[in-house]
Amino acid sequence: MRALLESVFRRRTPLAALLRAAVAIAAALLLALPGSAAAQATVAPVQGRSQLAREGDAEVVPRRGILYEVKSGPATLYLFGTLHVGKPDFYPLDARTNRAFAASSALYLELNLAEASLAQTATELAAYPQGSSLDRALPPALMARVDAALVRYQVPRDAAVRMKPWMLGQTLLLLEAARSGYSPAFATEIHLLGLAAAQAKEVRGLETLAEQFAIFDQMPEAGQQRFLADVLDALDDPRLRTHLDALVGAWANADARGLEDELARERAEGTTFARDVLPRLVDARNRTMADKIAEIARSGQTTFVAVGALHLVGAEGIVALLRARGFTVRAL
Repeated sequence: MRALLESVFRRRTPLAALLRAAVAIAAALLLALPGSAAAQATVAPVQGRSQLAREGDAEVVPRRGILYEVKSGPATLYLFGTLHVGKPDFYPLDARTNRAFAASSALYLELNLAEASLAQTATELAAYPQGSSLDRALPPALMARVDAALVRYQVPRDAAVRMKPWMLGQTLLLLEAARSGYSPAFATEIHLLGLAAAQAKEVRGLETLAEQFAIFDQMPEAGQQRFLADVLDALDDPRLRTHLDALVGAWANADARGLEDELARERAEGTTFARDVLPRLVDARNRTMADKIAEIARSGQTTFVAVGALHLVGAEGIVALLRARGFTVRAL
């Protein structure tokens, strides 16, 4: 854990950069928690988790996530709702998802995790520049709370003070998720990358890491500090684990209504995240991604698009937006 956290903002191997990017997605869309991305403690291999569910396994492997077929004329696009943390027993995915994936010519994720520039982008946006640090920026009382959390989660202080408030808040939330048994090493995206490698499929991104991080990094310093304080409050609230379990449980049981309920609950929270971040993190990105997915659907190729499950549900979700654009969308 210590070694990984200390190397969050250093250029490492391609696998380390890939996993760092997966962590960024994981916390950013983990809306049962008030936050987004950062470093994580558990690194599990991508290899060995590309197992396909056989045709006869449909009744054996539980349905996970939510899967839609999007039609535009003769072309078919499969739209899958992912979970950005997970457990080993979530895999393999069920036969319906594996059949859709095998039939697709390319995989689209929110980010193309193979981009070589990801680590540099994370460094530029999520870390303080030379000469600045978190312990110099925070009020003493808030920094004292941060120090207590660093001890609790065994985060090296010298690595933590390089992070901007939003990045540290996301890191702490993700470490709490890991303590609860949910690791970004078993995120759906990582599993799908294994499948894509095994089937020699091209992987593309709908967004860039800079676009995702900008949602937080463009917050004023005072807003970032309020966000970090909200995170510290949440870490002391026993309801946090309840909300996380509810979100993961809804995904693990292919429960679209349960996912929608969790998103509605998050919107109702009186936090900095719910008020200032959620509209840009979810609603604005839904519209942008729906436009891009519409272009892909019209391309004439069968493709598999995987985005965070909470982006698909609700009146402002991608599924509703695609239907409003005239696409035929049905749940599989």
